[in-house]
Amino acid sequence: MKDFNIINLNQLTWPLNAAIGGAVFAVFSLIYNEYYIYYGLFTVVFGIVGHISVLFFEWYFHIDADHKYVDQKYYWVAHITNVIFAMVWIAALVCFYS
Repeated sequence: MKDFNIINLNQLTWPLNAAIGGAVFAVFSLIYNEYYIYYGLFTVVFGIVGHISVLFFEWYFHIDADHKYVDQKYYWVAHITNVIFAMVWIAALVCFYS
């Protein structure tokens, strides 16, 4: 049965899963209520930018396939970057929908 999967969500990063969820939400928003389509689109942008940052920090901090952190001393920068992206995403939604 696992050979018939179109997308294996376990192999994707969490921001890319959020982007896929935002895209699905945007499609259903077109069907039911167009007012919330920007929520889905903002989530897609947040997910794609977050995925790019995850890939960059995995490359920069030399994370291997087993997710063992070689340079752990400054990896907090990756977490702070994700928190900043999340704050910008929430601020954009609040500014747009208020």
